[in-house]
Order: sequence, then C-alpha cells, then structure tokens
Amino acid sequence: MPNKSERRGFAIPIALLVIAALTIMIAGGFSLVSAERRSVADQKSQISAFRIAEQGLEIFLVRRDSLMAGHPGYSHVPGLTPDTAVIPMAGGTATVTLTRLRPVKGSQSGLYVARSRGVETSGAFAGTPQGVRTVAQYVLWEPAPMQVLAGWTALSGLQKNGGAGTLGGIDLCGDSAAVAGVAVPVNPGYTGKTVAVGNPPVDSIAPDSVAIDWNGIINLGAITPTITIPGGSWPTAAMQASFADTLSTYYPIIRVNGDFALPSSGTGMLIVTGSLTLNGSVGWRGVLLVGNDITSNGNNGIVGATVSGLNVKLGTYVPGSTANGTKQYNYDSCEVAKATTSMGALVTLRNTWVDNWVEY
Repeated sequence: MPNKSERRGFAIPIALLVIAALTIMIAGGFSLVSAERRSVADQKSQISAFRIAEQGLEIFLVRRDSLMAGHPGYSHVPGLTPDTAVIPMAGGTATVTLTRLRPVKGSQSGLYVARSRGVETSGAFAGTPQGVRTVAQYVLWEPAPMQVLAGWTALSGLQKNGGAGTLGGIDLCGDSAAVAGVAVPVNPGYTGKTVAVGNPPVDSIAPDSVAIDWNGIINLGAITPTITIPGGSWPTAAMQASFADTLSTYYPIIRVNGDFALPSSGTGMLIVTGSLTLNGSVGWRGVLLVGNDITSNGNNGIVGATVSGLNVKLGTYVPGSTANGTKQYNYDSCEVAKATTSMGALVTLRNTWVDNWVEY
C-alpha cells in the first residue's frame, strides 16, 4: 500500500528563492543602469565644462577691455598683477585669468598665459559633482608696429645750426638694427655740422615711403589719445616727476591740436598737428609725431624716434625744421616700444593651446 503519511512541500521555498533571485537581478539591472546614466552624465558635464572654458577663453581674448572695465588698477596693457574676469555662460561660468610671464622689452613682445576654468552649474545629473575643465593658451602682447627710418625723420628737411650734439640712428636700447641718423627728402635735404650717425648717417627718402597714416591719425581717429589739448590738461606735476625716471611706466598718448611749445620734459607719444617748439633743456622719451616743423632751441634732445613735417603727406606746404644749439636726438627701440605699447593687442601664440592645465 502506498505510504500516505504527510510529506513537507517544496513549492513555496522554490518560489521564494526564484523571487529573491529575480529581485537581486532587477536590483542589479537598476544599479547598472544608474551607474551607466551617471557615467554618461559625468561625460556630458565634462564636455559642457570644456565648452564653457573654451568659449570663455575666446571671449576674454576678444573683449578683455570691456570685461575688465571698472576693475581696480586695470590697465589696457597687462601688468604684473593678473587680470581675472568671471564670465557668465549658458549653463555655467568661466573664470579667466591672464598672468604675465615676461614683460615687453624693446621689440620683444610680452608673454602671458591665459587660463580659463569652466564650471557647469546647471543641467548636471542629480547627485553628481559639478563638471570642471580648465584650458589655457599662451599669448603675446604685441605693441602696435611703428616704422622707424631714422632717429629724426624730417619730411620737410632739417637745418642744424651749431656743431655740438648727435643725431643718431644707432639703437640705444641695443635691441634693433641701426637706422639712419637723419632721413630727409633730397630737396630741401639736411644741412648742418652736427654729426649724424647711423646706417646710413643721412638717408634720402620720399614722403610716401614713410608708412605713417597721418590722415587716419589726424582726421579719422586711428589713434585714441590719453589727453587731448586744448580741452585736456598737460600731465600734473606728480606725473611729470616720473618723466625723469627711466623705469617709469607712464607713457600717455598726448594729442595737441595746433601749434605747441613743450612746457616740460615728458614720456610717451606726443602728436602735434601744427608746429612744435622745444626750448631750454626740455626733452622727450618716446615718439614725437609733428605735422609741421620743429624748432628746437637750447640743450635738449629726444630718446626714441622723431618724425616732423607729416602734413606734407596731406599735400600741405611745411617749412623745414630747425635745430639750434646742442642736440641729442637718438633712436631707442625700447622707448618706441613703450610709447606704442598702449596701442597693442593680445595675439595667441600658435601651438600652445592645452586642455590639461594642472590646478592645485
């Protein structure tokens, strides 16, 4: 006879085991999906942060002046103190910092590094940290180029009375090749006993060979002055105290409409639309651009570059310039560079962009 005694069932334990196994598999599937979503979200955040950093860097290099306007101590020419701008972007912010590695010296451009730190602040997957990427680019500060043909280029001729002094085209900075001591048209040319030194000492040029857009400067605003006279005032005594300092960084662009007598020694770029008179021991370090003639009396001189008679380029008659007494008019590429630096711009250095800039 079959044994009809009670036997324990196994269906329920098997069902529970299957349910447990399915639960574990489903939980594992959700975990894999969640991990995959987080991985994709992290990649998306990194790409977004990279986009923000790169776009911020490009905006800064193009719009640095407007972005930095109002910042304490900001100067158009990047200085030793780094420039830092926070740029709001779609989905985040870019913090761009410009740091100087080498200042401008003579014809040597200033070297800087611009680094942009992009942070994604919106659109990130819940629970993930903000995406952060940093890119960087080495850039040069290129002063506006200026053609220098001589220590003194006189488009309406030059007469030097007296034999003392030097009209020199040998670069006092020692950075650039020598230019002519004096450059003048064949007629009326150069007359005088003062020694002109350079390569050559005296050069004959045509006014059209002088690559200075005088019409653009005078009539079209090609150069934006720091001070315009009349209207503005000659730099204060405190500023003038720095004129004698060869380490001075004060190199303004001063435009004078009409004739002008230089009231004191100075530095920078002086643009005079009419005639310029220098008396006594006043002098200038930088660039002189004069529309009509220069009358230089006394023991004075220029270190940098002098160009007179530029109104000839506008078809206007200009009398010849006259230099009386002891004169030291010498070419100095460093002073020319300082005087034109404020008209420069940031230029990217090729093959120096990086996306793995290390931060601490």
